[in-house]
Formats: sequence, C-alpha cells, structure tokens
Amino acid sequence: MKFLRTVAAVAALLIGVSASAQNIGSARLGVTGGFTSSDSNADIFKTSSYSLYHAGVTFEYPIAAGFAIQPAILYQVKGATLDGLKDTSFGELASSVSRLGTKVGYVEIPVQLQWGPDLLAFRPYVFAEPFIGFAVNTANKMTVASVSADTIKDFGAAAIKRLEYGVGFGAGIEFSRFQLSGRYFMNFGSLYNESGELTPVGETIKLAYKNGRNFNGFSLSVAVFF
Repeated sequence: MKFLRTVAAVAALLIGVSASAQNIGSARLGVTGGFTSSDSNADIFKTSSYSLYHAGVTFEYPIAAGFAIQPAILYQVKGATLDGLKDTSFGELASSVSRLGTKVGYVEIPVQLQWGPDLLAFRPYVFAEPFIGFAVNTANKMTVASVSADTIKDFGAAAIKRLEYGVGFGAGIEFSRFQLSGRYFMNFGSLYNESGELTPVGETIKLAYKNGRNFNGFSLSVAVFF
C-alpha cells in the first residue's frame, strides 16, 4: 500500500507540473504505450519470449545542452515461457514439466536521462533508464506430462516476488508532439520469492529463478505529448 500511495503521489505531481508547464518552457505531459517482449535466463529450463505490452503517462523536462529527464508511470507486463529442460538430470517434477508460462503485470516507474541534439525538424537521442516497479497481478499456467493445469494467480502460491528494479538503455527520435523509442531492459534480483507452502508452479518457479534469474528483453514505445 505504501508503494501504491507513492505511485499516486508521483502521478499527482506529474499532472500538477503539467498544468503549469507553460511557465517552465517546453516541459510537457504525454501518454505512452507500446510493445514489450521479454524472456529470461532461467536456470535448467529452455525459455522463449512473451510478446506483451505497456501503457501509461510520461513527462518530459528539458534541462540544458541536449539533456532531458523523462519519468513515467506505466502498467508494464513482462513474462517468459519455460519450455522443458536444458538438462534431464533433475528431479521428477522438473522432468515432467513440458511448459510453464509466467506473466507479471507491474506498476512501474522508469526515469529516463536523455541526451540528443535539437535538429529543429527532429531530435534524435540516446538514454539510460533506471526503473522500479511493484507487481499487481500475475498469471502462471503449467503443462505437466501434456496435461494443462489451472492458471495460478496468487503470488504466494506461484512464489513470485512483487518488487522489481532494473535498468534500460535505448535510443529514440522526437518530432513535433510525437516520440518513438526502443530500449533493452534488464531486471535485477530474483523473480523467485518463497512466502509460504508452494504449489507445483511455485516449485518450478523456484527451480528456474532462485539463483538471481529474472526478466529481460526489449520494448518499443510511442508517446504523444500535449
């Protein structure tokens, strides 16, 4: 709840600052969204990516000499699919898992530090983007011995950590009220978090992610400023 109150406070701040943007030059509020593709370097399992999405609000504040800061509040969905074992020497449960699809929806706050020259007609730029987020929903569906199980949506039963943090790097181009960008991102820390009695899904998450494994991937975004 403390994290969600912080998100609400940041959103109110962005809206308040936008309302007075005419007094601070070219600062501006916008909406953003796009495509997210994520995968994982999970232990022992082969993995494949999920094609997902993100959407939210963003605020661009130019500083000087081509630098700008651009924080955002996003609903960001990340995930990965475990597709059988890399190594067949593990236990009966792991050996019987033919597929586990994991999706996690985060309320995420990224903060871009941008640099790029203003070429009048457009502005190309590069950026670094640390981020922090809090998971608000998850869906995990496992297939064991070719039989599909129910989708597990409980964080405790799936052994998934709610807090995420990481960094992204990318580039973009800005023209008029529009902005196009692409980024590569890495989540740090472990996705796995044991908080109670584990289901088979939770046990599989533990095997795959306990050694500091998490989501990584890339995203493409479009922003429109007001």
